[in-house]
Amino acid sequence: MHSHYARGLALTFVGVLVVTPDTLLVRLVDADPWTLVFWRGLGIAGALGVIVWAVEGREGVRNIFRFGPRRLLGAALLVAVSHCFIWALALTAAANVLVVLAGSPLAAAIIGRLFLGEPAPVRTWIAAVAVAGGVAVIFADDLQGGRFAGNLCAAIATVGLAAYFVLLRSIRAASTLPVPIWGNLAAAAVALPFASPFSVPETGVLWLALMACLLLPAGIGLISTGPRYIPAAEVGLLLLLETLLGPLWVWLGTGETPTTAVLAAGAVIVAALAMNSALGLRSAARREMPP
Repeated sequence: MHSHYARGLALTFVGVLVVTPDTLLVRLVDADPWTLVFWRGLGIAGALGVIVWAVEGREGVRNIFRFGPRRLLGAALLVAVSHCFIWALALTAAANVLVVLAGSPLAAAIIGRLFLGEPAPVRTWIAAVAVAGGVAVIFADDLQGGRFAGNLCAAIATVGLAAYFVLLRSIRAASTLPVPIWGNLAAAAVALPFASPFSVPETGVLWLALMACLLLPAGIGLISTGPRYIPAAEVGLLLLLETLLGPLWVWLGTGETPTTAVLAAGAVIVAALAMNSALGLRSAARREMPP
């Protein structure tokens, strides 16, 4: 329905905006990857648990402990995504990571087609290619200095994230928040033996709390709800806003000025996202109209 599509679009868009400072905050915390994954996972899982309890009450809390194959698979995917994303940022430039993540809509479209039989509209394919091209222009110079291990971790995170959103869409449950709760808790558990939880610099504690206990839980909660209403490929497409806004946050936080290429390619990205969303709303409205 038109209203469902609009709701999914709005939830995902707001969720993505909330998580866009993530890359900057990871840099500001200045902790080792294992410690970052541990605190991020623990903070996100705890905050999401509180959200479920506050919004859904005891029934929501009981729902967290109802396991199933798809929920477990989703949690496993989030473990891989969480670790690979943080390690990618540690092993290569943030620009490289964001460029590789630009492939998530194409990956989601392919995975959704193979496992859900959900063909992505032509507009989504065109928008995804346009956005990926714009991102490549932004970071063309940075890619030349990238390291293989970091780019490989980013690629694994990209495919894992795409598969995660396709899986959430296949669940279609009243609440999908138990999946990111257990996924982030498991990611923290895997990192704990290698982490140094109390090694975070004093200046990084506030940034860590802001990231792990507020922005990411709120953003993930909204983004994880989006696939109930819109295709996973379109969720992935909206996630590319982080690729555009990430450098802007870095500029605000460090004074690094965006180049002309960033501004030009950013205009392409915004135009592609706006056109895809507008056409999606129009298509949904047509389907809802009586014959």
